[in-house]
Amino acid sequence: MMTATAARMTAEEWRTANSSYLETETERLRLLARRRILWLRHHWRRDAAQGYSGWTITDQEADILLRGNDPQEELSFYQADPAAQSIAGSLDEISRQLSEQRAAMEAAGTSPALDMLAARFELTPFARDVLLLCAAPELDPAFERLYAYLQDDAARKFVTPHVALALLAAGGLAGPERASFLPEAPLRRWRLLTVEATGSAPLMGRPLCIDERLVDYLWGINRLDERCHRLVRTAPEAQISSAQYELAARLGAWLGIGTNREKVLNLVGRQDSGRLAVAQAACNHAALNLLILDPHVLIAAGPERGEFMALLEREAILLGLVFYLDHDRLKPDEAHVLLRELERSAAPTIIASRERISCEREMLAIPVTRPDAPSQSELWRRALGGSAISLNGEIDSIVEQFDFGPSGIARAVARAENQAELRCPGDGALNLEDLWQACQQQTATQLEQLARKVEPCYEWDDIVVPLDLLRQLREISSQVARRHLVYQGWGFGKKLNRGRGISALFTGASGVGKTMAAEVMARHLKLDLYRIDLAGVVSKYIGETEKNLRSVFDAAERSGAILFFDEADALFGKRSEVKDSHDRYANIEVNYLLQRMEDYRGLAILATNMKSALDPAFMRRLRFIVDFPFPDAAQRREIWRKVFPSSAAIDWLDYSVLSRLEIPGGNIRNIAVNAAFLAADEGVPIGMDHVMRAARREYTKVDRLIMDGEFGRYAKAGAQP
Repeated sequence: MMTATAARMTAEEWRTANSSYLETETERLRLLARRRILWLRHHWRRDAAQGYSGWTITDQEADILLRGNDPQEELSFYQADPAAQSIAGSLDEISRQLSEQRAAMEAAGTSPALDMLAARFELTPFARDVLLLCAAPELDPAFERLYAYLQDDAARKFVTPHVALALLAAGGLAGPERASFLPEAPLRRWRLLTVEATGSAPLMGRPLCIDERLVDYLWGINRLDERCHRLVRTAPEAQISSAQYELAARLGAWLGIGTNREKVLNLVGRQDSGRLAVAQAACNHAALNLLILDPHVLIAAGPERGEFMALLEREAILLGLVFYLDHDRLKPDEAHVLLRELERSAAPTIIASRERISCEREMLAIPVTRPDAPSQSELWRRALGGSAISLNGEIDSIVEQFDFGPSGIARAVARAENQAELRCPGDGALNLEDLWQACQQQTATQLEQLARKVEPCYEWDDIVVPLDLLRQLREISSQVARRHLVYQGWGFGKKLNRGRGISALFTGASGVGKTMAAEVMARHLKLDLYRIDLAGVVSKYIGETEKNLRSVFDAAERSGAILFFDEADALFGKRSEVKDSHDRYANIEVNYLLQRMEDYRGLAILATNMKSALDPAFMRRLRFIVDFPFPDAAQRREIWRKVFPSSAAIDWLDYSVLSRLEIPGGNIRNIAVNAAFLAADEGVPIGMDHVMRAARREYTKVDRLIMDGEFGRYAKAGAQP
């Protein structure tokens, strides 16, 4: 049905009434054509024996053409001719019937489709009737032959501006109605009609064509033009928090004031802050329909982009549409092109962007902040429905770890439900593991493009460090795990607007267990671990380092993953005095990283082999500094005992001798693996000879001298004869 109607008229009743109205309008066109034909026959005064003369021009016709067509003479004929006077009476009766039909439909709370179309596009009565003339052959095929007859040419079975003016305008070709066919006039501006190019034919003689889409509208079928299908998609329904609903209601009221045509709204906020959900709720409040624009299809359209934009404008009016454009998905040059198109367009648009954009059209910019923890808990419970009851005690831990907005929460729940159904077909009961995995999978894609994901394989029993250091690592893990209780439950979050991030500096020689400790904590906390090599992030070009760091933190922000920055001294070395712009910008980069670490909601670990190279001012801003000492003999002995898997085939190992090898755990793991391959190649269990041969290779690799005091009687193992 075209509009919301009163209960007195059902959808079927409206279609019946609308069809009857179109039939009456079509009869009015027949009467107008009949009256025009009376005049043409009088004007032509053609002998019936001549037959149809469309293919030749006789001397008699030439004389008629030279005489010209006086509009006043035609009007005088209509007033004097009895048949024409009879038609005039019939036209009056038809007008009365149309008024009655229109009034009956309006009394039921609706209108005929033709009248609604004219009102939506502010068409003049003449333009409205031109549209009807073009649609008439779709309503009654006989009109094609009538149009050919009116033009004295069997091949011209279409309406032209000349035909429309002759039938509908008292002033003929010279009347003011002629302006209705200009490109900026509503009929062509909104693509209600198109003027086909036919060689060198003048405008008044070119065919006027109506889209099948508009004909369907007149019949009561309001559908999106098929050419727009690849440009837009339906906005998914998403839950919205109470706070954001209040914002959406205000925006919906603004959209609904007067005509929403040409309105532009800029929703400014981070990805998944709820920009789309707010836009959807605002449109629902204003009884409008939101469609998401695919900017890349528009960019690829090239020269056809202007025509597509015109179609979108028309569809916005016909269907009450508002278009949603995610500015953040565009490259700068693409954004420039589309914004220029939007400035020339009248389509109502909501543009989502991280930063406020500049646009020549009048625009309302509104900030959208991501829902806070209580609002996210509310959204999770709504999205989970009945499953929220069984997970009630765990939702807070999800909220504390993953920073999702309305769309992210909806996608995570949908993914978790699919995983639950796959895990247990037919039951599909959600558990915490399903939800946790769904959240991790959702946040992994973007971050994996910027950093290397490390799959943790170690647990607390695997790491060998001094007891106090082990306690410190557990304290760090505890702070990550108990953030919600302290910040939300105990209210510390209200006292700390910033600085809630958990940052740690791991210092120590290569191989002493810094990366292993990060893996242990990630496995314990069930969090993703990403390793970022700062040596690869730092750029010599001004601004690039900051840009790279921003990308990493932005991608990690929603997941709360553990970020492990290796080679920290590449960026955090002692800052020298500012001597030039590069030095000044280097300090800006350091300060930017410190700020992002303090604001990051997860755990960020910096690792360095050179603690002495770090600026003390930098270290004061870190919550934890963990020094990993070089393992002593007792610790090395314990590492050797744990490095071999329980399933490995071991002959006999002298741990007293092995503990004398002054190497850290990283090198010990390399030796153990290489020794295993040596034994496997010989088809025997791992023995001391294999280990010491592998140790000799490892010493050579790291440029260490092989000392008799360390190797003892195995000093010659693996040596060249």
